[in-house]
Amino acid sequence: MHPTARTLAIVLALGLATSAFCASTVDIQVTGTLVPSACTPVLSVSTLHFGTVSSADLHPERPTALIEHAPTLTVQCGTPTLYGLRLVDNRAGSAYGPGVEGRLGMGRTAADEQIGAYHLDVDPERSTIDGRRVFLSLGDRTGNLWGTSTAQPMALPTSGSLLGLVDRAGVDTGAVAVQVAQLGIRAHGLIAPARGLTLTDAVPLDGHVTVELVYL
Repeated sequence: MHPTARTLAIVLALGLATSAFCASTVDIQVTGTLVPSACTPVLSVSTLHFGTVSSADLHPERPTALIEHAPTLTVQCGTPTLYGLRLVDNRAGSAYGPGVEGRLGMGRTAADEQIGAYHLDVDPERSTIDGRRVFLSLGDRTGNLWGTSTAQPMALPTSGSLLGLVDRAGVDTGAVAVQVAQLGIRAHGLIAPARGLTLTDAVPLDGHVTVELVYL
């Protein structure tokens, strides 16, 4: 039995047992949606290689920008499907800098120092949904509350929020159903100031992130 189904079965069994001992009752409504087909996200590259950077090229007092990448994220669904996108940072806690939405970690030095950070932004100018222009909207983790859709680039969120794909600007009703999304990604990163890094040996950049598609 699926864990979710097992939890529901226990809750319902407890409710029935309780009703046998008291007159008061409570109704529980169970809702959900079965989607007709799954969606598959595919990135055009498997690795984002930011190159080799000499410690002599790092600024001592401020972050040093890395080369940028421009891969494409394709989401293919069997039929038009409503969903949101977000990231799971598998190196959580290692991102350098303030808590900006979408900030991803690059690992730590041997001295446990944060190496740097990177973002994966969706660029509407390089993106389409079912051949149409795309706008972006940021929603909460439930997909019930959404911000106003915009043509400005937006980072794929890491806080549990959802990035929705919209076909119009200036609306706050959330994502629309999409069958094929072609999303241009801007991958940009930085290395922390050299003054705060112990660089006696070569330090590998160790980022790892999962793109999560959430059905709405």
